[in-house]
Amino acid sequence: MVAVKKFIYNVRENFAKELIVHREINHKNVVRLVGYCVDENALMVVTEYIPKGNLSNILHHDNIPITLDTRLRIAIECAEALGYMHSQMYTQVIHGDIKPANILLDDGLSAKISDFGISRLVNTENTLYTLNVRGSIGYMDPLFAQSGRLTAKSDVYSFGVVLLELITRKKARTEGGEIGLVESFIRSLSKGFKRVREMFDPEIATSRDMKAVEEIAKLAGKCLRMEHDKRPQMLEVAERLRKLRKAPDQVQERLPLFSWVRKNKQAPAKPPRLESSSGGRNVTTVPPAETTPSQETYGSNPKTGIWDPTKMAAETSSSSTLNVGVVAPAETTPSQESNGSAPQTGTVAPSKAGLSQETSSSTRYMGTFIGRPTATNQYFELEDLLQASAEILGKGTVGTTYGVTLESGYELVTKRLKDMDLPKEDFERQVTLIGAIQNKHIAPLRWYYYSKDEQLLVYNRVRMGSLAKMLHGYRIPGTAPLDWGRRSAISLAAARGVAAIHLAGPSSCHGNIKSSNILLTGTHDACVSEHGLMTLGVFSNASGYRAPEVTDNRSVSQKADVYSFGILMLEVLTRKDPAKSTQNEEGLDLAQWAWSVVRKEWTMEVFDVELQPLGREQKAGEEESMVQLLQLAINCCSQFADSRPTMSDVVQKIEAIHKVLTPDQETCTS
Repeated sequence: MVAVKKFIYNVRENFAKELIVHREINHKNVVRLVGYCVDENALMVVTEYIPKGNLSNILHHDNIPITLDTRLRIAIECAEALGYMHSQMYTQVIHGDIKPANILLDDGLSAKISDFGISRLVNTENTLYTLNVRGSIGYMDPLFAQSGRLTAKSDVYSFGVVLLELITRKKARTEGGEIGLVESFIRSLSKGFKRVREMFDPEIATSRDMKAVEEIAKLAGKCLRMEHDKRPQMLEVAERLRKLRKAPDQVQERLPLFSWVRKNKQAPAKPPRLESSSGGRNVTTVPPAETTPSQETYGSNPKTGIWDPTKMAAETSSSSTLNVGVVAPAETTPSQESNGSAPQTGTVAPSKAGLSQETSSSTRYMGTFIGRPTATNQYFELEDLLQASAEILGKGTVGTTYGVTLESGYELVTKRLKDMDLPKEDFERQVTLIGAIQNKHIAPLRWYYYSKDEQLLVYNRVRMGSLAKMLHGYRIPGTAPLDWGRRSAISLAAARGVAAIHLAGPSSCHGNIKSSNILLTGTHDACVSEHGLMTLGVFSNASGYRAPEVTDNRSVSQKADVYSFGILMLEVLTRKDPAKSTQNEEGLDLAQWAWSVVRKEWTMEVFDVELQPLGREQKAGEEESMVQLLQLAINCCSQFADSRPTMSDVVQKIEAIHKVLTPDQETCTS
């Protein structure tokens, strides 16, 4: 499931800003951006679906017990995400609207920060002032509200309010005109901590936990200081909260004594907690025969074990067997998920503007990373590209493509665009939308660079090469031919990539589908490259693949993509180059030639000679599946756009065809 946020159409700028900010962030406690949709009448951002709703509802409406340890964990997860955004991204992100309603909780009550509608990407060397002061009353930094000065410390203030809500279970802003939570806290604090204690939620204000709750209140007070410079940084806040959770009195809370779930509600008993594979929905409890587990979990050193059913009795409302175990909350994940091999992403300020031209030191040119950091992304600057060894991989109407090897040995593909006169603002907007479409079968755009005289797009290099090279390139003698199983699998992967592009919105299309843009990522896998270049004003619908109705960028459509994909399938089946197909005796293009042969019922003569039996034993269903794919390709190449199937239909049909070839394998989905 996914969540969809729909924008009013006249706020396109807000939509673009939210998309740009959100896509830069990759943290386990930030809601994951799935995609977006741009249509004539709708703008939508699609994110992962978080089932438990937001922290505000949990605290103030659901009336369920929440242990101090759970509240601390929620606070830590939010603080770590904000600390990452403020201090560990190349370009700092300020959220601007931290509040419980923007903190979502999953089934395990793990926190994920959401809603980046008023967030900002900020160069840390500058101070951001804005006349458009937006935020939530009760959580907004007073200095930001008064002066328009927005810094990371503005988020720190808002987080201080969230801490108060966590320990008091009171709303920051009341409906009846009473004084707000922050003002009430400050007044109580001025009269001594005894008055502050009266504000604490009785559920956690026990004699055992009082000291920890007081420390959280003191930390909230530091976050709420009026002077920016006196507020702590979010990484410091996260570290202090982690220490509180690990304190001896908190460790005692995590020792495995016993509590359980009854009728889908947690009973007010001591930990540990009974958990089931059904989420507790069909579990009832009976008095335990023994209240200690066969293996124990202490502190942050978790161990797992199997309960002895003779020592702990449980019955279910169904006949299914449940795996039952004890969970002691323990901090088993690293404090910063982005450490290690995953580099930071963001904006870089290189010292050079072109591949060979230096600029004055007072001029800064920006190159921007696209997409989320992964272990396969390499951090680099433009200067690294300039100094790297390079080879020309190809030249075309789009521009020149270089293979680049960085000093570290990491390999990239750099596409130098030509005849591109798009203004910088439009270029960056379009490139951002291109990068937002993420799928395993789409080659991700990693970095772009824009100056008046130079535009670069940078991708990871795929060493296995393209489908075109595999079909038409020089083959080493003795190399095994490209069998039908591999060809059908590669066709399926490519279809999934194109379908993913189309699912981004009715106007989203590739515009230049051809075999040289299908990159092989495995013996039976592939990804689609160079999608979206037509939105940058680059028109290069390759000869032989172009739909009959396409004359320029404005006439490129999803149905035109389907036509090009049909030609691609014919190329896979016949191993004939579409660009050269009109050189045959009849002067027909590839689609016309294939149809003329099929019409004469000479179907097998269409196929590449390496796919024909010629004495070799064919696998069961191989010939039938080839004929089915041929028919699908011909349907895709209909002269009438409305008669062509959608790419989603194409994917489903190729999946069914491929499944015949691999009946014992589960078809991999995108």
